[in-house]
Amino acid sequence: MVSFLEGKDKINLTNKDCYAVGKNAALLHIAAKKLRLYRKNSLSVNSWGPLLDRIDKRINKLSDDLINIMKYDLSDIKKKWPKSMPNGIIHCDLFIDNIFFKKKKYYGLIDFYFSANDFLAYELAICVNALCFKKKNKVFVLDKNKSSQLLEGYQSIRKLEPKEKSNFNTLCRGSALRYLLTRSYDYLNTPKEALIKIKDPKEYLDKLNFHRKLNSFKDYS
Repeated sequence: MVSFLEGKDKINLTNKDCYAVGKNAALLHIAAKKLRLYRKNSLSVNSWGPLLDRIDKRINKLSDDLINIMKYDLSDIKKKWPKSMPNGIIHCDLFIDNIFFKKKKYYGLIDFYFSANDFLAYELAICVNALCFKKKNKVFVLDKNKSSQLLEGYQSIRKLEPKEKSNFNTLCRGSALRYLLTRSYDYLNTPKEALIKIKDPKEYLDKLNFHRKLNSFKDYS
């Protein structure tokens, strides 16, 4: 698909781009309803505990008491994690380098490696974390203009249900923790000679800390 999809990724997304991403995420969710496929999300909430167990106290050199911070958030998030909501096939990895534009307009998505069945709104939580934060005074903070456009674009195609909205902060916290955990594990276990670039876990610690201060869906929209 990468070979045949025209266009390329952008360095930075505009508010308009975020609207287009949200809209096309909804179109993807609706189109995927026709597929008789099922794949468990191997990196969803039930996998985070075992993953955390494999991260040792060496990670605390990145941030004081980080291991206990992750344990607290995991416990709190699991208590609040919704039992049932609209579910289907989601992309699961809508980061900026997986979204292609041609002549400055949205053109398509690549890299469905992590695609799986999960809450549809969890896709948006991943997108908020991946696409809607900016650095301010060396700390990542939410760009509400981008998140509101992302959510507005999505809801121009598929309206979020009240339960999805009321649980949105928990989904965002969960998504931030998921990437904090995987990046922390990779940070400790990727060989120095490996060709892959080790991504900074602290980015997602900032995002997790930010979500902890929020509560309402209106904080994002």
